[in-house]
Amino acid sequence: MKNSFLAGAFILAMAGILSKVIGMFYRIPLQEIVGDNGLGLYQEVYPLYLTFLILATAGVPVALSRVIAEALAEGKQGTVSQILARSMVLMGGIGLVLFAILYVSSPLIARMMGNPHLIEPIRAISLSLLFVPLIAVLRGFFYGHQKMMYVGLSQIVEQSLRVAFILIASLYLVSLGEDTDTVITGVNFGTMISTMLSLVFLALLLWLHKRKQPGTIGGDWKRLDWWYDRKFFLSMWRIAWPICISALVIPIFSLVDSFLAINIFRYVWQVDGLTADTWFGIYSRGGPLLQLASLFGSSIALSIVPAIAEAKRQGDEERVQTLTKLSMRFAWLIGLPAGLGLTAVAEGANLALYGDVEGTKAMAILGVSAIPLSLLLATNGILQGLGKEKLPALNLVWGVLIKIAATLLFTSIMGMEGLSVSWLVATSIVCLLNMRTIARYVRVEINWKIDALYPLLVSNLMLLLAWGTTEAVGYLLHWKARLLGAAETVAGVGVGLIVYLGLLLIIPLIHEKELEWLPGGNKLRMLMNALRKKQSSSSDAR
Repeated sequence: MKNSFLAGAFILAMAGILSKVIGMFYRIPLQEIVGDNGLGLYQEVYPLYLTFLILATAGVPVALSRVIAEALAEGKQGTVSQILARSMVLMGGIGLVLFAILYVSSPLIARMMGNPHLIEPIRAISLSLLFVPLIAVLRGFFYGHQKMMYVGLSQIVEQSLRVAFILIASLYLVSLGEDTDTVITGVNFGTMISTMLSLVFLALLLWLHKRKQPGTIGGDWKRLDWWYDRKFFLSMWRIAWPICISALVIPIFSLVDSFLAINIFRYVWQVDGLTADTWFGIYSRGGPLLQLASLFGSSIALSIVPAIAEAKRQGDEERVQTLTKLSMRFAWLIGLPAGLGLTAVAEGANLALYGDVEGTKAMAILGVSAIPLSLLLATNGILQGLGKEKLPALNLVWGVLIKIAATLLFTSIMGMEGLSVSWLVATSIVCLLNMRTIARYVRVEINWKIDALYPLLVSNLMLLLAWGTTEAVGYLLHWKARLLGAAETVAGVGVGLIVYLGLLLIIPLIHEKELEWLPGGNKLRMLMNALRKKQSSSSDAR
């Protein structure tokens, strides 16, 4: 189906938005329960866990989706269940090893991060690594079958369970009078319980999927060689490890912040440990919003890999070129207004989520970073689909070195705003490196006026009008802080969407042929033609 690639990306994006919104709003009660210091402690541990999580999972869903898509393209449906079983064995072992490493090394990691209170929270969250690799395998199985609805549903369920257990654990432990360290340890243990239940839910979805394909396994599953094959493990490892490295962009950049920020605050800005934790907690408010703004780029990355891999396997170079251009264009067309929109409503969003405007400038700068980050994630997927998975990993290595240097420089000069600037610098450079790499393998024709300049002008107009709307709402209304912030954010986002989407269709920035790839593209084409006719008749009347 022609629009299955972008339809899959939109499904993943919508599910991701919903799960991120759930993940953002739990921070409101969590901050009220544990305070900025507790939130800062939680945010110091979470990027570390996220890094190990990516090491344990990121490469496998993409690699597995590619292997399954290639097997299906070659008509080898019978091998898919065997691929799944061997992947479960491989990732179960990797998860066990990574859990042991993180658990045992927690005292050393806590010392390196300059905070001895992190030992028990790190150990608690390391337990999740026993389950998340298996979750990744099952999601990779559904990616390969283009069952994006199953993947999106599992993400929402996992996030909902995670939020529920985090809030239950924090409320219960605070009611017992436990200290902040113990509360955050309990919160991280709640994360482990949610991942275990998420694995059960995905196993149920797999059972429902298998019921529709009876007789595909037979009795082969009883043989040891059906589960274990050293050649397969090595092949998966060769595909997965560079994908895994390139997927680390958000967690590893966040980890650079975790290791360097507290020490810079303490030794350059000369503040005590409690203040440094609080500053970092305030800066970390923008992290979930950055991930939300760049979500469509990551959704394209996950959806594009099996699509390009299938086209490459079939020798359809024209389709490869089309998919590559569409991925880059839509990552730009959606990442650009998402990033600038976050910048426009930063103050309102900060007020609504956290009850004050501390760190708004850092959040606004971080919003701009969503633009190159969206393109970076999408171009990672393109290169992985082309079978060049080592190249984005190499580009990320340069990005990490740049992030470290930029963090040391800008944070020492600007404080928490400097952390945001370092994200913008590092993501922009890695994005440019990826685009230059793609140009060596795929010929993509770019109309700089339509593809780049006009979207940039329209997005900046949207930024000004959305920001002006939030300022007007703040001037006219005198509500309580969080309610006022919510009103500013909703009004700013509403105006921004109307302005951008209207101009997107009127100019138009999307070509009619590209609408064929979108879910509901025919309806959008009819709307676009109606708007253009109305605009033309108005011009004739004048």
